[in-house]
Amino acid sequence: MTLIAAVDTHWGIGYRGAPLFRIPADLRRFRALTMGHALLMGRKTFESLPGPLPGRAHAVLSRDPAFAPPGVTVLRSLDEARAYAQARETFLIGGGEAYAALLDACGLALVTKIDAGREADAFLPNLDALPGWRLREESAWMEEGGARFRFCVYGR
Repeated sequence: MTLIAAVDTHWGIGYRGAPLFRIPADLRRFRALTMGHALLMGRKTFESLPGPLPGRAHAVLSRDPAFAPPGVTVLRSLDEARAYAQARETFLIGGGEAYAALLDACGLALVTKIDAGREADAFLPNLDALPGWRLREESAWMEEGGARFRFCVYGR
């Protein structure tokens, strides 16, 4: 499974159910990388989307037995999520709880690092500080819409 996320300087990813940043270049990259593949996410992340994203299968991790949106595979446990991801190319797209719970099942992490800090209540574990993860590649710094960012690839 491949993790994909955008983080601020403190590895924050969101605040009150919304992403910290919306950078068009990052959104274009997300679309290009995930198109035609499966997306795995927690329920809160799914509910923050405008609906299922076109051209991608959606799997949502939720313990709520009433949660059953049309066109979505609902996974009721971490074991189900791991089995789902082993059967197809899958991108883990958040949120913080899903990242923390399934990080051990990921072999690659595509992280957009944004050179700014914002108030956050959801985080990606700091891959720079975790044993077993290492930075493999990073782009030059770019700027768009007043945000300075770079694309980083981490591997295990």
